[in-house]
Amino acid sequence: MKQDELRSGLLGDVLTWSFRLLFALVALLMLAWGATGLSRVNPGNQAVVTRFGQIARVRGPGLLLTWPAPVEHVTLLPSGSRQVQFSPESLEQDRSQVRSEADATTYGFDVSDDARQNTWFFMTGDGGVVHLKVMVFYQITDPAAWLIAADHIEPALRRAVIAAAVHTCASRDLDGILVARPERAGEASFVAKRESFRTDLVSLVNARLATNGEAGLGIRVARADVVASIPSGAKAAFDNVLSVSQQVERVVAQARTAAEIRRQGAVQSRENAIDQAHALAQETVNTAEAKSAFVRALGNQPGMSRQTVLNQLYRERAGSVLGLVDKVDVVPVHATSILYSSTSP
Repeated sequence: MKQDELRSGLLGDVLTWSFRLLFALVALLMLAWGATGLSRVNPGNQAVVTRFGQIARVRGPGLLLTWPAPVEHVTLLPSGSRQVQFSPESLEQDRSQVRSEADATTYGFDVSDDARQNTWFFMTGDGGVVHLKVMVFYQITDPAAWLIAADHIEPALRRAVIAAAVHTCASRDLDGILVARPERAGEASFVAKRESFRTDLVSLVNARLATNGEAGLGIRVARADVVASIPSGAKAAFDNVLSVSQQVERVVAQARTAAEIRRQGAVQSRENAIDQAHALAQETVNTAEAKSAFVRALGNQPGMSRQTVLNQLYRERAGSVLGLVDKVDVVPVHATSILYSSTSP
């Protein structure tokens, strides 16, 4: 009997301590499980708490007390003031990856045979082609909406960027996106378009994102870094056009110089001709005045009749004529014979 009682007492003690240890272990496990519900949200982050998969609340930086998993789950997201970087797929390739001479016209870009894959080449308003490398920075404005649409954020943002880029490029010339023609780089209209290109792109992206359902995607694009370029084949063509344009401008300048020289020569010739005509006219006038001076002088004397003037002129002219001969024979008016006279030298 005593041995049985002793054995029963030892068994009872073992069971008692076993239950105590089990209870302590369960208590420790409960404490450890409960401790997982206490977390800290760092500055620059925000937390979205979901209870059995349903969004329960949104909390900012600080200590966060939640029911442990699997009751509640905490998802940390960047705060609304932080910008999240997103880079859409790019079709660029390294110079060493240019496969053949046929790729030389599109050097620097991997062009696919499937046109739908060449998404980062865009048509400009003047019929040019430009390649864009876009880096987008967005902010989370609605954490709950972002968490709901998390799997669709980047595809939707990529489509929005492509659609905005198509519209923005089509609304301006190539020189309104990048400096393609150096001779037009300083024009005010193109400078203003290049400066507003990124702003217009961001505005169009945000407008397109706002159309994604009533709640939207919970994001807003803050800025976009855009690197615009053209294929080397097009660049060579632009350089060739620039070279030809410079040659044309040089030829035009030479033609204008030659035309100006000819114009000045013609003006000088015209002035010389006019001066000569004026001198000849003045000389003619002076000669005429000299020849008519005697007649005018006689006409200005008072008491001079017409017959007197004629007699005066006859005597002067006859005297000058008779002064040229050595001998003069006078024949009466009514003589019937003809007198021949000869004068020996």
